[in-house]
Amino acid sequence: MPAVTRKEALLRGRHVCVVGAGTMGRGIAQVALQAGHAVTLVDPEERQLEAAVADIGSRLAKRHPEIAEAVGALLVTAADLTAAEAHPDTVVVEAVVEDLAVKHAVFGAALAHFGTSCVLATNTSSLSVTAIAAGTAAPERVVGMHFFNPVPAMRLVEVVRGLDTPEQLAADIGELAESWGKQVAHVRSAPGFIVNRVARPYYGEALRLLEERAASHSTIDQVLREAGGFRMGPFELMDLIGVEVNDTVTRTVWEAFNYDPRFAPSQLQAELVAAGRHGRKTGRGFYDHSRTGSPDPLPLVQPGPVPTSVTLHGHDEQLAALVRRAPGLGCQAGAGSPARPYLDLGEPGVMLVTRGRTAAAESELLGRPVVVLDRCLDPESVTTLAASATSTQPLDAAAGLLAGAGVGLVAIKDAPGLLVGRVVSMIVNEAWEAVHVGVADADDVDTAMTLGTNYPAGPFEWCRRWGTANVLALLDALLVEYGDPRYRASQALRAAARAEARA
Repeated sequence: MPAVTRKEALLRGRHVCVVGAGTMGRGIAQVALQAGHAVTLVDPEERQLEAAVADIGSRLAKRHPEIAEAVGALLVTAADLTAAEAHPDTVVVEAVVEDLAVKHAVFGAALAHFGTSCVLATNTSSLSVTAIAAGTAAPERVVGMHFFNPVPAMRLVEVVRGLDTPEQLAADIGELAESWGKQVAHVRSAPGFIVNRVARPYYGEALRLLEERAASHSTIDQVLREAGGFRMGPFELMDLIGVEVNDTVTRTVWEAFNYDPRFAPSQLQAELVAAGRHGRKTGRGFYDHSRTGSPDPLPLVQPGPVPTSVTLHGHDEQLAALVRRAPGLGCQAGAGSPARPYLDLGEPGVMLVTRGRTAAAESELLGRPVVVLDRCLDPESVTTLAASATSTQPLDAAAGLLAGAGVGLVAIKDAPGLLVGRVVSMIVNEAWEAVHVGVADADDVDTAMTLGTNYPAGPFEWCRRWGTANVLALLDALLVEYGDPRYRASQALRAAARAEARA
């Protein structure tokens, strides 16, 4: 019989040892069992092990009854790692507390028991894989295998390479994760990996907008869902995750990046944490969860008289799509090709899509009353848009025009970049920077953000939809408006915009 290679052994799953029987550990054990692996689940707490076995069995019985019947033969529990069968090619996946010393102890015991041919996979979400590996006697056997909760339902696994992780080991573990039904994003060990890094602006910019009183937290959530296509708004998501958990992740990433202002935490969020308002688990966070019923309705602008004819100056796909959706609206093309495309509404003023300036600043440049529309995921289907205006006349006229297109208009404070435009541009910028410094490639970033966070589009896909130059212009305008290096554009994004302009 031919010898079994290490790669074949990994994919056949001779043995998987999961250390930690909490929510993540039992989820990892379940997906390994579903793939046909023999699994040892290790935890010093007997009651935790009993609960884990019952939980795994119950979930498998509902969806994989044939596997549930075999669990007794495939799943072994142990209070100590040394009780596991000592297969040399064991894949050890630790899902213990985020403490470097604890992870070092687990991997030290695993090496002593299984030998140096085992794989040491860490499920860390915030610690450096390189630092974890450095505390072991065989750093070349350590790799990140970052799952997302709930593990059986979430398709993404970030496979993370530390400085000493061989490319082949990362590739083998990636294939193993794929054999478990997961989609893999390959990542270099860096603070936040892909998901926790690139997702920070979703919360950070929303918090900034709330602090500036641009709109209520409920309005920001609803606009990001309805115009941005996100499944949950940032504030309801923070309440679900735990306000204090989200704050801790932000501070961890901020500290790891040497207090870069791009990741600066929010004082408003810190106040909620100090007050014990941690979200759903405590009954109150940004929302009062003791209240029942629907959220507060969006404060839509009442439609005003609709212009009989408008003129579109320059080309903007969002403006053009909204005009096409308004039945019976006459639209003619204006002369020239202005740097900032706009829709002339006649006497009421001008409507344009945000490029990062306030409505007041745009009005000064154009010498007309202005209404600035937020950006959106899909102008062909959007039903809600945020806007700011210099006066009620252009706002009412825009609301009337958009009502004919089936779009409700929400007036917010005159905030640079508005809501979707500002939040998404910052996400896109962070994605470009992550690729620029070699954390991952663009495809892996888009995969990670669509599967790991359920974003409606990956950052690079979104950038292509809006146009790299438009994203860059918005960020540059925010930098000028605030004078805050938080809004500095990635050099890679700037270079891509130049290349796009030359094409």
